[in-house]
Amino acid sequence: MRAGLQARILYCMSDTTVTYLELRESDERGEAAAGLSHSAKGLVLLHVLEVAAAGEPKGVVTIVHDAGEHGGRYLALARQLAAAGYAVALPDLRGHGKSEGPRGHTNGLREVLRDLSDVQDHLAYRLPEAPKVLVGFGLGANWCAAFGMEKGGDLAALVLVAPLLEPRFEEPKKPAGLGGLFKKVGPTSAGRVSWSAEHLSSDPAQQAAWRGDEACHGIVTLRAAGEARTAAEALRGVVAGGPPRVCVAGADDPVAPMAGLEACFGSIAVVAGRHAPAHDAGAARLAQVLVEFLGQRCGV
Repeated sequence: MRAGLQARILYCMSDTTVTYLELRESDERGEAAAGLSHSAKGLVLLHVLEVAAAGEPKGVVTIVHDAGEHGGRYLALARQLAAAGYAVALPDLRGHGKSEGPRGHTNGLREVLRDLSDVQDHLAYRLPEAPKVLVGFGLGANWCAAFGMEKGGDLAALVLVAPLLEPRFEEPKKPAGLGGLFKKVGPTSAGRVSWSAEHLSSDPAQQAAWRGDEACHGIVTLRAAGEARTAAEALRGVVAGGPPRVCVAGADDPVAPMAGLEACFGSIAVVAGRHAPAHDAGAARLAQVLVEFLGQRCGV
């Protein structure tokens, strides 16, 4: 584990472990803020749910969630991968789920990449020989592509599910009337994702689950929206370079249409469903695609 990175393992429950990584606060550029303290000052707690592999791990998979949601949404998929022999980490990015930070906000792409790097360091400390794979959903796929372009040598592969080639969010607006005199729109001003539950899944039960999940806040701040567009540039970069990767698309995704992804990536894997195929009719096929690809890239 990298010097200065601390982890608090809070509790274990059946096949899962909850860990809080003690990470550094960021400056305005997203770099680690100056100074190091053994007190809570200057630290941010990042919640990571870990699922143990069945038997000796063939590899370690980090699943990076979409905008405005959290890692726990992918626990069912994680358990399927664990049954196939992979250890799985489900981090809540800063400002999401049970992690600290302003809701839906990032101080920059550098901050996201630092945090993903710290998660990888934590996993490498526990499983130093296991191949590491990043699996990103939606905006999480953009972050994973950017990480792959910068630190692809640390990864066995990338899986990009419904990446956002052209991220579109409902950005915050200055209030009309007198309210606009006193409230300014700034980097931490809250906008929202531009999709509804019906865009995510065709399954009414899954739609209701997303609406009823209090941890799915759907918030994207002005700064985070801009950083998402910057990260989208990396999606085209991994086509020409970076670690081995596969792109997966939902056949009826209205947010990240299959045709656009085919034009960018060429060959893609298509599964049934909309923008959240892990919560739609294609969930079983998605797990199968991942297990087959992981087997190829992790040498199993």
